[in-house]
Amino acid sequence: MSIIKETIKFRNLDVNLKFTLSTNDDFLGYQQEIDNLTLATKEVLINPVNDTEVRRFNYRPDISATNIKFYFGVSNVNTFLSAGFTATEIATSNANLLNSFFILDFYDTFNSNTQTKVFTNYLTKVLGSNSNTPNYKMYSDTVNQFYNWNMPLTYINSYTGTTVTGYTKFSFYNAKTGVISLFYNYDNAAMLTPQKMYFKTELNLTNRTWRFLGLSSNIAKAYQVTQTSAYATRVNNTVANFDNKKQIYPTGDTFQSSTGNYINA
Repeated sequence: MSIIKETIKFRNLDVNLKFTLSTNDDFLGYQQEIDNLTLATKEVLINPVNDTEVRRFNYRPDISATNIKFYFGVSNVNTFLSAGFTATEIATSNANLLNSFFILDFYDTFNSNTQTKVFTNYLTKVLGSNSNTPNYKMYSDTVNQFYNWNMPLTYINSYTGTTVTGYTKFSFYNAKTGVISLFYNYDNAAMLTPQKMYFKTELNLTNRTWRFLGLSSNIAKAYQVTQTSAYATRVNNTVANFDNKKQIYPTGDTFQSSTGNYINA
């Protein structure tokens, strides 16, 4: 904060000095200063709203329906049991599972040093027709939360061709453990570059559709990265978990000052 030193000469003993709210010596009224200070403080505490215009893209499979399958655990099993949920939690649609969700991040490149994340999508309805299996069909007759993408218009307008190639990465937030699971592309398992973590994706700017490229058997197989890896640890260090607990009110109808408790009178 800058300090402004001023010398004030006066003749009368009673002096009424008015100090501004800011450090600026401007000719502003009280209300204008309050408004300016409120606006500046709001910009510091709250990120400015980014009202981005988007265009909706639908999934276009190469041949027929495409399935996105998630494999958990060191054994790489396509089941929520391997994600740490019990059979009872799955059968009863326990809150631990209902509050969990998959995350889809779309990037312009797989190079983590230069990439820009274009948008993020979520699949919160993790229980499908077979609740034990995280297998999600992508087709016109089966529209799930990953089917439609809202692509920023600024990103679309930055390209002049008819198609754009990007890269999709998946992760899973486990509400039971508070841990994020990362996935790699099984078809890229032999790669030693960061591209192993991504599914190559094509956007058709003319038809406003998107599709995965290079899938074997038209299945996007996402295999979990071991939680002990440095990459998974670094990602989870950025997650802040908290218990969203419900307040429990006292059962009595009369407050007893001597004990500080509520009793039934």
